[in-house]
Amino acid sequence: MGYFKNITLSNFRNFENFNLDFFKTCNVFYGKNGSGKTNLLEALSLFTKGRGIRKESISNIIKKNSNNFIVKSDFNSFDINYNLTVESIQRNKRKIKSLNINNDSSKETIDNFYKVVPFLYFMPENERLFLSSPSNRRNFIDRFIFVHSHNYNNLINNYNKNLLERSNLISANQYDITWIKKIERNISEYALEIYFLREKQTKVLVKYLNYFLGKFNINYNVITRLVDKNYNTNLSIDNFANLLEQNRQEDSLLGGSKIGPHKSDYIFYVNNDFLVSQLSTGQQKTLILLIYLSQCKYLIDDLNIQPILLLDEICSHLDDINRKILLTLVESFNLQVFMTGTTKNLFSFLSTKTNFCNITD
Repeated sequence: MGYFKNITLSNFRNFENFNLDFFKTCNVFYGKNGSGKTNLLEALSLFTKGRGIRKESISNIIKKNSNNFIVKSDFNSFDINYNLTVESIQRNKRKIKSLNINNDSSKETIDNFYKVVPFLYFMPENERLFLSSPSNRRNFIDRFIFVHSHNYNNLINNYNKNLLERSNLISANQYDITWIKKIERNISEYALEIYFLREKQTKVLVKYLNYFLGKFNINYNVITRLVDKNYNTNLSIDNFANLLEQNRQEDSLLGGSKIGPHKSDYIFYVNNDFLVSQLSTGQQKTLILLIYLSQCKYLIDDLNIQPILLLDEICSHLDDINRKILLTLVESFNLQVFMTGTTKNLFSFLSTKTNFCNITD
């Protein structure tokens, strides 16, 4: 099991100088709005690939009137200690994130460490998963895939890069046929891999989601349907490339590509015919929590991966069943969990082993 022992912030968001020790189990940050609870989760999330849970530009994370931020932490995994420092540095006239691990900032060391610290995080906007846009649902599934497939981000980036190159070429209407075919074949290969990984992820979630629905005596099943008129399981790379070729003229007028995984959607149904989005707010929250519970079970039981959970403002719409589900999520897997909320009493259902931190004070 991996866990953060502590954190020290310097000129990070609203914190000038701040430090805190953690329990290896459950940690709750509570306090009034604007006190910096989510900022602490964001600081932790910077110890993995990317720009953190908010995906904010690095320059905006630095405390006002300061030149750079520094975040330090000690992390332990299987009795191996990692001394971590993440900070903002100036490069080519812009601020970027720099990560140092045991005084080593080599790409190999950092890539290996990213595999040691898989984050699974909940943000308040996730509660509207079933009501939000298709892109939000795609991104939600993609983040779940990234927890266990660290090259998935490169796959998405390569797909988007080739889409953009194709769009620029066909818009100019002057291109080498051999080259455009090569790009379209690249897009096709990336697209089918993305479809495959998303389908695999959603199948796993539905499998464990329905398992937990039964465990909590919730009397319905959930399925997902891929909404994408151009995709089927028999679609080949050649078929997809031919579709791209046929759509060149239309795509040159509209921009981008009218087909591909960037256009698909995943719709959730109850008992095969009733949209999950039509359930009550509390019932939708139940399914969201069960999805996180399902992802944890998949990561731990199937892949031997123990994620660190970052759960921001998790306690809205918590009826008795949702409290039981959240308690199960927190206590069943021997994971380090960080949660935020405005008051301590929101978390009264947690065990006495929880580390409560009043951020306001």
